[in-house]
Amino acid sequence: MPQNASTLPPDHPLPTQPAAQGITPRLVVVMGVAGAGKSTVAEGLHNELGWPWQDADALHSPESRALMAAGTPLDDTQRVDWLTRCHAWLAEQARHGHGAILACSALRLAHRDRLRADHLNPFFLALNADPASLTQRLEKRPGHFMPASLLPSQLATLEPLTPEESGVTLQSLAQPAETIALALNALKRADQT
Repeated sequence: MPQNASTLPPDHPLPTQPAAQGITPRLVVVMGVAGAGKSTVAEGLHNELGWPWQDADALHSPESRALMAAGTPLDDTQRVDWLTRCHAWLAEQARHGHGAILACSALRLAHRDRLRADHLNPFFLALNADPASLTQRLEKRPGHFMPASLLPSQLATLEPLTPEESGVTLQSLAQPAETIALALNALKRADQT
């Protein structure tokens, strides 16, 4: 469970906090490799913005989770149904007309294109950290199906955001509150462009 976990379910709206004033509701995808802090930052944004959030890990099939737990990385064919479920969640949130946050690896441009299908335009917050920090975080994460041994394959698969994509790359810092503050500032700046 992330460090800033709420006792309320992720789809439960919360009141907007003062730090979030002036941020326009939108779809946000917090992306990056395992251990980058996607779920922690997504839940922190949920707590500040009051928007629903979804951890894409929960949308993986049991078969995919078993493969990853056994140390087998997923290929793009094995990710199709998962990305379809992630897109469906974003589309449902867009139909409700409010902001929403998805924590999803979205490692490749093709994955992000799938999330943008049907005219969705999520803003991507790409979290970046050095491999040693990522490995350390993964080794300290109890009970998660994704082992640290899969980090090299994720790093090899990762395609950085392109200039044409709506989003920004942020350094995932040791203190989650600092990374969440960077994310809030990035969303405020996105509203000004």
